[in-house]
Amino acid sequence: MSSDDLLAPFYFDPALGWWEAEVPVPLWGDRLPGRFDAPAAGPSPRQVAALQAVLAYPQSLRGAIAEALAHYRDDRGRVPPSLGPAPALRSADEVWAAVSGFGLHVPAFRSEVGGVAFEVHMDSRWDEDHGLCVLFRDWVVVRVAGQTDCPGGDT
Repeated sequence: MSSDDLLAPFYFDPALGWWEAEVPVPLWGDRLPGRFDAPAAGPSPRQVAALQAVLAYPQSLRGAIAEALAHYRDDRGRVPPSLGPAPALRSADEVWAAVSGFGLHVPAFRSEVGGVAFEVHMDSRWDEDHGLCVLFRDWVVVRVAGQTDCPGGDT
């Protein structure tokens, strides 16, 4: 797919300073809102290459996301006090009840050289103020953090 075809559904939101569109994401198994942190002139070549790679990746990464979220929740005890004590998770699949509003995010990279990096953002009952981010580098989860603390652009 040419970069023009890839970017055709995206539009720039000047109020938010990013490009967005709903796109089919095979690694998720569904359509997701996709977003680039990029100026009005458009995303960088590395951002376009990252999106091309993500949209061509044939394997599901839902299991890796569930495992990463389960570890994050268990390691940090990330449950708001209003929800009471955190019950033990019997499986990583139980995290899905606490997250929603998923989106694919390609950050503004500090360098035009590097591997594939992207973030999956979501709303979460564990961090209602900021939501959560699962950062991937070359198809491996490297960090789970609040969306404002996800350093994907540092890759």
